[in-house]
Amino acid sequence: MANSLNTNTKYLSEVIKVYREHNFTNYINELRINYIVKKLYENPIYTEYKITYLAEECGYATPRVFVNAFKKEMGFTTSYFVEQLKISAHQSLYS
Repeated sequence: MANSLNTNTKYLSEVIKVYREHNFTNYINELRINYIVKKLYENPIYTEYKITYLAEECGYATPRVFVNAFKKEMGFTTSYFVEQLKISAHQSLYS
């Protein structure tokens, strides 16, 4: 990322810390989780995908790290979130 912006990693980390109030890792995790949450809301087919695919889709090397990051960011597990989306979609169809 620093190379793409023609800067060094220390400066980039400091800018993220000051303007986003996160360290680099937490900021990237937040972006990744927000990305997949948006996909889940906008594309119901994503609720049918396995956790492994969702993790890979938003840039995590392992599902375990993804699930932990998701829970830290959202306050509940990915599985619970997906299940609630499915319930909500089902109720919308019949109301």
